[in-house]
Amino acid sequence: MTRFSRAAAAIVALLLAVPMAGLLPRTPSSRTVAEAGEAYLDFLKQDSLYLRMKLGLPIDRLPDVSLAKEEADARFAARWLTRLGEVRASDLDEDETLSLDILRRQLGAVRDAPHFHGLTFPVTPYASPFGLVNRAFSTFAIPDEGAARRYVALLRQMPAFVGAVRAELTAQAARGIRIPRDELAIAVPFVASLAGDAQTSPYAVVVERLATLPPSAATAFRADVAAVIEKDVDPPLRSLVDWLGGEYRAEAPETVGLGQYPGGPEYYAWLVRLHTTMDVAPAQVHQIGIERVAAIDTEMKRVRERLGFAGTKPEFKAFLKKDARLFPRSPEEIGERLMGHIRRIEPKVDAFFLRRPKAPYGVRRLEPQLEPGQTFGYYNPPTAAEPVGYYYFNGSSLADRSLLNAAALIYHELVPGHHFQINLAYENRTIPPFRRETTDTAYTEGWGEYASALAGEMGMYEDPYDLYGRLSMEMFITLRLVVDTGMNALGWPRAKAVALMRENLMETDTQIETESLRYSCDIPGQALAYKMGALEILRLREKARTALGPRFDIRRFHEAVLGRGSLPMTTLERHIDWFIAQEKKR
Repeated sequence: MTRFSRAAAAIVALLLAVPMAGLLPRTPSSRTVAEAGEAYLDFLKQDSLYLRMKLGLPIDRLPDVSLAKEEADARFAARWLTRLGEVRASDLDEDETLSLDILRRQLGAVRDAPHFHGLTFPVTPYASPFGLVNRAFSTFAIPDEGAARRYVALLRQMPAFVGAVRAELTAQAARGIRIPRDELAIAVPFVASLAGDAQTSPYAVVVERLATLPPSAATAFRADVAAVIEKDVDPPLRSLVDWLGGEYRAEAPETVGLGQYPGGPEYYAWLVRLHTTMDVAPAQVHQIGIERVAAIDTEMKRVRERLGFAGTKPEFKAFLKKDARLFPRSPEEIGERLMGHIRRIEPKVDAFFLRRPKAPYGVRRLEPQLEPGQTFGYYNPPTAAEPVGYYYFNGSSLADRSLLNAAALIYHELVPGHHFQINLAYENRTIPPFRRETTDTAYTEGWGEYASALAGEMGMYEDPYDLYGRLSMEMFITLRLVVDTGMNALGWPRAKAVALMRENLMETDTQIETESLRYSCDIPGQALAYKMGALEILRLREKARTALGPRFDIRRFHEAVLGRGSLPMTTLERHIDWFIAQEKKR
């Protein structure tokens, strides 16, 4: 990566400038906000496996999934919200005001969470705490015998953790809340993948991870781990699998969506506001989706005409499915294609951004046990143990894994997408620490989708096939506004959502199956954040462009959006209004 010029550095310094009073709180209100941020970060560090892995903190306990824990967390949040209610906004500077907005929203979500306890399923692939638990074990550093003992001690907690997950599912079932039968088709194999003998278990430790241990200690450690897995960990996991696939499944509903459960409609409306960080209702989001889907469909038709294809949309889809150039011959080829697109965009970055993150980036294949339940993959930021930001791609089912939208996908995930958005905030030491470690879905995923579209302005979709792939991805993300709200708020059967997705998307039936389950059973509402956030960032860009006219500089706008870290959309709009006012003074 190239270093930016002194002039650009001066611009960044101006945009990021925080008075010394911002480092040492200036007023009682400033002190309250600072103390609340510190307390909230300490609270997150205590229980977040993700944060503990990222910061290199010791992991000595597994998550507590109980209602009692959620209620204790809510009491903590309520105490701080009371204190923040005494803050005088007029006594805060711009950055402190951002912190206040973020704290009120995030602590408010923690306070409200117990009202909806039992409406999220702890064994579905996206929502399950097993995902982070598995990563905590797989990345657990074992440099010495003390660490080896800590690993075994943590592993011995697994039976109680599995028991707590089962207790939650049992309590849900008693309230008439069960995982839909369609979702069990992937949830049961997911849980089954966690069980295994000393060689196949995800909690086993290969000898290569023990290179710094004396050979005798390594041998003894692996024997201890094998014994704990086979005697303590596997039995409750296998019992959970048998129960979910048998007695539990027998009474599971055929229908999907939160709307069918007691308290489900209220929870979904809350999730819509939580994930979009906007005061919108499911019906509003649904209508926005319908209108935008129609517009994208028109754009896709123009690209087909540009390519000289005279057939129908389904015929073009069938044509693309037969084009061998779009399909990888190996998982490694997927990674090579993704990084090829990154190499193309790298020279264009400085014309659109004042800064680049220092952290390196790359791609890796997704963990095999996660591939069946995830359509694509995920971006994992740098951690203390792994200082590289990686996009983990799905390398399974190669015959169904078209790379038509590979460019649009990797621009969303790495450059200038999540890797930029997450690491520019994390590397900015003027942002209060709690804000470097927290995110809002609409901001994070909204930026990713905005970045994917921005790549077109950077000249990355000149090939009509890459452009069609970008539009296909936009259709995929936008259609979520329709089907997520349809299944969870409007009473749609899953078959209706699947049929609409098949009609409009390039994804395979397998991908559509997993995605429709993700929206309706696994993490409802989360997928709305992508397009709603992106549309809001674009609206704010045009607002700034109109207000500033020839003074508008897209690099400075991007710095304003990314320079203060993750912000709720309502807070981002207020911050952009502040940015516009500052630009007019220059």
